[in-house]
Amino acid sequence: MARMIKDLILSNNLLLLILGIAGLIITLLIFQIATKRNFGLAFEKWFAILYIFISPHVNIPPFNYLHFVNVTETDGSAISQLPFVFYPWIVFVLCGRFITFFKNQLVEGLSFLLMRNPCFSLYCLLPIISPLWSLVPDITLRAEMAFSGFTIVGFYVGARYEWRELSGLVRWSYTLIGIVSVLRYPNVGREFSGITSHKNSLGSIMVVSTALWYLHYSQNAKTQKERWIALLFMLFSFYLVRATSSGGSLVNSLMLIVVVSSLSFLSKLKFQWAFTFIVGFMAFGTIASVYILDNLESIVVGGLGKDLTLTGRTEFWPQLIAAANQRPWLGYGFDGFFQQDLIGAQTPAYFIYTPNGFQPRTAHNGAISILLAFGYPGLTLILVSLVTNLIFAVRELSRSPLAQAGIPIIYLVFIILNNLTEGSLSDIGDAWLAYVLVTVRLSIDSAKSASTANRSYGRELPYDLHSD
Repeated sequence: MARMIKDLILSNNLLLLILGIAGLIITLLIFQIATKRNFGLAFEKWFAILYIFISPHVNIPPFNYLHFVNVTETDGSAISQLPFVFYPWIVFVLCGRFITFFKNQLVEGLSFLLMRNPCFSLYCLLPIISPLWSLVPDITLRAEMAFSGFTIVGFYVGARYEWRELSGLVRWSYTLIGIVSVLRYPNVGREFSGITSHKNSLGSIMVVSTALWYLHYSQNAKTQKERWIALLFMLFSFYLVRATSSGGSLVNSLMLIVVVSSLSFLSKLKFQWAFTFIVGFMAFGTIASVYILDNLESIVVGGLGKDLTLTGRTEFWPQLIAAANQRPWLGYGFDGFFQQDLIGAQTPAYFIYTPNGFQPRTAHNGAISILLAFGYPGLTLILVSLVTNLIFAVRELSRSPLAQAGIPIIYLVFIILNNLTEGSLSDIGDAWLAYVLVTVRLSIDSAKSASTANRSYGRELPYDLHSD
């Protein structure tokens, strides 16, 4: 039906003209409304919710056409170029807010990001320059354009909103994905994927949604009504985690619930002990996940619901690492390795199979995906960036209310655990957007905290000298 409507519109010049004029009038009207401060802020927040909503590659029109990943399409269709129209339109409509941001926050946000997490900034350069060494430079160039646009919008949202607002935007966006999924596919059964491309994708989103709603319920809800709403959506999100039949998502969800329950305890510890606890917990979670993945399929089948996508990962990971070691310094470029259909035997991915004949199209592991794309330098940069963010996040536990400080902890623990069996951190999707939001916000907050501490020290120092 949608295709018929699209063909009808594109084949009728008069209809195209009428729609163009109507679009221009609507654009000017929205522009005038958005110049009002309150309306502009509301419109910007709705755009942020929409952007987070489409980030996991939802498959319902017209939202699936708005994702930056459409830029990577090579079919040349007009609909795949929609991001080149939609995002400039957003910039025009919200130009007043963007101008204010450029004047007051852009330079500060970029400088804080460069100073506090330089490895993240260097890592973001790798996709941009990787067409120089990619096996498929034209594909990598398109992927680089999509990555750059996707990351720039993520930077804007992360720099624009504080933790409390970001949490609300993410919670409602992810919950909306769950609600629309159930409305569109009301017969929720095993291996439910909803409006996402795969059940693991929906499971990952609902894992984060469960943890954020639990954090809101336990730390931030002010009224009884708000607590009941938070509890309702937490249980709804957890129900969808279970409906996906993803054992990995269920394990990650339970681990994040433990993390959120431990925040009050962690905030009372000294930094080194809190950091050790978080690192130890993630190490335990990683070992437990590997153990379940490789040795306890009967437990997964009987207790958690069999997750067939786990099967075979440990069989082709060594082959992928061997392929990465053929180009250890640069890798194969962004989105340049799994191109068997395009260049065949020119990529080592063409020869990678499991004993049962399965040929992977992704690495199903974040570290290996990055290693294949950018070599060991790229992997080193992202690992150092992760550790840096984890240090900042643990410090925030003693500086900020737990309702805010718990958000980066939730995301970082989830990203690390999730990327054990998924390559989400190297994709242009919800996990990378979340990492951009967390990195930008932590860099800004840690820089401001350091600046405040230095000013306080400067005020106290003359008094101390005088006392001596």
